[in-house]
Amino acid sequence: MRIIAGKHRGLRLATPKGKRMRPTAERVREAIFNIVGYDLSDLWVLDLFAGTGALGLEALSRGASFLVMVDQHPAALRLIGRNLAACGNPQKAKVYRLDLPRGLKQLTRQGYRFDLVFLDPPYERGLSRRCLEQLGTGTLLNQNATVISEHAFEESLTTTYGCLQRQTVRRYGNTAVSFYRRGDE
Repeated sequence: MRIIAGKHRGLRLATPKGKRMRPTAERVREAIFNIVGYDLSDLWVLDLFAGTGALGLEALSRGASFLVMVDQHPAALRLIGRNLAACGNPQKAKVYRLDLPRGLKQLTRQGYRFDLVFLDPPYERGLSRRCLEQLGTGTLLNQNATVISEHAFEESLTTTYGCLQRQTVRRYGNTAVSFYRRGDE
């Protein structure tokens, strides 16, 4: 697995051993960023269920102003740490060990507001829906924020979660990626 574009283009990232973690496939990441765009300057990015941190680190490589990565599993946090070190331990990245979706309240209390959110929870546990419901309150999102949820194609997500409106859904094999945008409330 590697960073696709930007400042760290071509950098190989540490990947998990075994099947406990399911990193976003490189072709899916590339498709996501083709939709989001190349230049992410001035964006605050949140990577939930970060795993290896590949989505967030790709955003940072493409110029994001600040990145927060969240995961709860020690193995994932070690991988994120190794991958951050490979990127030179950027000062504009922070890692939290939080249980999601409950942990979103802690980020809200700390005053974070994001422009771009990646959501890639374990499939078939209802975590996408529960996180989207909390994100839909808008407390963590700047106006016009985009939330991208990767989920099993069979998992049915609704078109609206509070202030979030689904813009499109793309399918990549058994994986679906739903793009939501915060609209006027």
